[in-house]
Amino acid sequence: MRASGLSQPVIAVLVAVLLMISVALVYLSQALVEKDAFLPPAVTSSSPNASASSEEQKKQFEMAKLAAEIRQIRSDTGGSLFWLKMMALFVTVGGAVGGYLLGQSQATQKRIAFEDRKNIDAAYQAIVQELSSGSQVLRAAAAVKLGAILRAFPSEWDVSDERRAQLIQLTKQVLPAALAIEQDAKVLKTLSIAIGLHQPWIHGRHPDPNDGPDRVDPSEYSDLRGIDLSGAKATDAYWARVDFSNADFFKAICPEASFRKAILRGTQLREADLHGAVFIEARCQHANFKMADLRGANFTSAWLDGAKFEHARVAGAVLSGVQGDIPDTMVDISDGDTPRMTSLHQWMARPAAAD
Repeated sequence: MRASGLSQPVIAVLVAVLLMISVALVYLSQALVEKDAFLPPAVTSSSPNASASSEEQKKQFEMAKLAAEIRQIRSDTGGSLFWLKMMALFVTVGGAVGGYLLGQSQATQKRIAFEDRKNIDAAYQAIVQELSSGSQVLRAAAAVKLGAILRAFPSEWDVSDERRAQLIQLTKQVLPAALAIEQDAKVLKTLSIAIGLHQPWIHGRHPDPNDGPDRVDPSEYSDLRGIDLSGAKATDAYWARVDFSNADFFKAICPEASFRKAILRGTQLREADLHGAVFIEARCQHANFKMADLRGANFTSAWLDGAKFEHARVAGAVLSGVQGDIPDTMVDISDGDTPRMTSLHQWMARPAAAD
């Protein structure tokens, strides 16, 4: 919705046309006023005596001479005086009219922009309210609409870049909240798909051949950095190639979720249910897996430098080919309710079939 109103070029043209009309009117009015103002009286030859006629002719000639001198003076000064008046007219009328039009245009544009923002906010709130509908179909539809906002912001919503960023950030807060509240499995699956659609780096920097092995092409990743997914329910979520740097998955329920080639640098996954999750080639430097359920999780070729696994349940987990220095800590290798604690490094060094 683009705000309408008079643009500055249109205002400049209107002021110029107004000045031209004013110049023409002043010029014509001056010409009409001065027309025949100094014409000498007509010469008459009906006088009865020659002396009187001679005196009359003499007076007429003197008046004609005086009129010619006046015309000469007017010719010398009339042009400059006229344009001096035009300059005054330009400063007064042009400035006043131009300022008025510009002020009205800006006020109109601001008013229209305010109305457009109200309409956009109302449309957005209607989508969010559908998430609380009693119908699973409406809730799923609302998730799809919010995902569409993240994937490609509506072109008809003509808002500032700041407002666009605010709506996108708000959407990335609403969807995780819905993931924590929703109970229907189908709606949860739709929400988990929608939340991963924001890809602001589609035309981002491509990797340099001299980059390290853990460098990535940002254009291939969705941006969920710093997102709060604590308590989210995302069973079997497909979050491959998503940047979750510094995100919060505290007590999130994400069994069988796919984090293949995802970025989890500094991510908090404390006490999260991640059994059966896939972390193949994921970048998990300094991620916090303390007390997380990682039974059956697959970390093949993942980057785990500085990752914390204190008291995590790792029975059946695959950590072959992992890269980076993992701090040694005590982990739970039991597959039941009774804990069996052992050193993480000792457990990783066991024969492949030891479990």
